[in-house]
Amino acid sequence: MTELIVGAALLGLFVVGGLVVWLRFTIGVDMRRAKVLSQGEPGTGRILRWDPTAVGHGGNSILRFTLDIRPRAGGPEFQGTADYCVRPMEAPQFQAGMERPVRFLREGERLLVEFE
Repeated sequence: MTELIVGAALLGLFVVGGLVVWLRFTIGVDMRRAKVLSQGEPGTGRILRWDPTAVGHGGNSILRFTLDIRPRAGGPEFQGTADYCVRPMEAPQFQAGMERPVRFLREGERLLVEFE
């Protein structure tokens, strides 16, 4: 009987943990993006490179872009990364050397960057 209770408790922990991870990577990402787009500073990001992530969405690839970011308000350039879901037909717009409008938000040591 004890094994059954322990097994049920472990199964419950796995289910709850899986639900938390799922919510973090779905709703959490959307909330973070909305926050950066509404509160972040505008800038221009020059794409240095991109790397595939292990995640996709609806047959589209989520890529991690390394960017040189130039704030519109002035100041020094800095590097940051942004994850973005790229559809195959959008791929020509996201090549190394191209510039794209971005928004960035500094939260302490963290730098959050999103394409506009």
